[in-house]
Amino acid sequence: MRLTIFHKLFISLMLISMLMMVGMALLINNSFQNGFQSYLNQSEVEKVESMAEDISDYYSSDQGWRQLQQQPELWDRLLRNIGEYPRRPKDHSGPTSRKSRPDYNRLEARLNLLDKDEKSIIGKRKNLRRLHANIQITKVAITKNEQTIGWLSIIQRENIKGHLAERFLRQQLDNFYWIAAWAALFSFIVAALLVRHLLKPLKSLHSAAKSLSNGNFNYHIDVRGKDELAELSLAFNLLTSTLKTQKLSREQWLADISHELRTPIAVLLSEIEAIEDGIRQPEPKYIRSLHDQVITLTRLVDDLYSLSQSDSGILIDTSHTVDITNIINNIANQNEVRLTDKHIAIQRLYDHSQPTLLKADAKSLAQLIGNLFENSYRYTDKNGQIQINLQQTNDHILLTIEDSAPAVPDDALPKLFDRLYRVDKSRSRANGGSGLGLSICENIVKMHNGKISAQHSELGGLKIAISLPIKDD
Repeated sequence: MRLTIFHKLFISLMLISMLMMVGMALLINNSFQNGFQSYLNQSEVEKVESMAEDISDYYSSDQGWRQLQQQPELWDRLLRNIGEYPRRPKDHSGPTSRKSRPDYNRLEARLNLLDKDEKSIIGKRKNLRRLHANIQITKVAITKNEQTIGWLSIIQRENIKGHLAERFLRQQLDNFYWIAAWAALFSFIVAALLVRHLLKPLKSLHSAAKSLSNGNFNYHIDVRGKDELAELSLAFNLLTSTLKTQKLSREQWLADISHELRTPIAVLLSEIEAIEDGIRQPEPKYIRSLHDQVITLTRLVDDLYSLSQSDSGILIDTSHTVDITNIINNIANQNEVRLTDKHIAIQRLYDHSQPTLLKADAKSLAQLIGNLFENSYRYTDKNGQIQINLQQTNDHILLTIEDSAPAVPDDALPKLFDRLYRVDKSRSRANGGSGLGLSICENIVKMHNGKISAQHSELGGLKIAISLPIKDD
């Protein structure tokens, strides 16, 4: 049998309630017995103290307590004054047979009058001995003219004994058991309702998970409260929104990739069909056009491969010390010839002979800087300028590469790192751009725990600012 969370919580609450009630029953029983007997004992002591105030009148310095011994009715009168009605035996001081044994639940049977030397005058002598651990002996002093002239001694029980007291105790316990039974029934109902209420968010989560597994990314949980289950529901809603965004992004990504591949393939197909149909002759210019389309496809596939590698962090090893100054110098030297052919000048605002060291992956940094140079080469007009600056702080290296006109519109700046995004799509395709270069750059910077941003350049074009930590975190 499978126990659900409802059953587990319900059984747990019921067990806790039962254990608490059993514990309370034991504690109340013990407390009641001790407390009730203590109350009875204190009530008897108060009676004996009242009797001690009256009995001093029957004491004389010459004869002591002889008057009370010779006139037992005086002793009985004193007992009646405190609410006790004695069953007076024939001889107070003599031994009592088993048949005529007084009822020890009565105060008179446990009360003794002692002289100042604590010798028994009236009462059973065995009352002066503690017969077992449940018996205690209490003595009340009898004073006259501020002098102790005798004692009233009473034996008392520490726990409840006797038919009357036990009957009262059983009655109270029976009442408690009825109350406990009704409390258990009430706990049963409250536990069921409480567990059902507490499990509502979990049922909502279960329904939402099923809906999500069926591909419904629009399902959201109605969150109420601020407890842990509410936080879990908020986290699930956030997960659903993230998965929905990723799904839409993936669909858009596939659509964009299909479109990007379709254009050069369509051009290739149309030109090849034209040559096959004899509309065009296989002249060098047409073959060169076919070659350009193949190069475009190859570059797009290479960029997609690089992007997938940077997404997964493959081949990124930041455990080695790298001189980023040397990497920038090598990339700049490699691009200097073609930049010169386009009349684009390179201005270095850093000391290219001073090493700048950091923990990084040399290959990925070279790809990062190469992509930025490629981007500036493709989208900077002739007779333009590229400016490179490299600065080092205590824990970061700041790299900026900016170029001259044309500028990037304000609304396009936040989208430059989106995949396949182009400011001017026709111009980008003409320049051979795939729209993936800056996305790859962003991935590489993030893999190095750095930051990258796009800004307007004072030169009139685009400024890419990169911050890299010197030590890998």
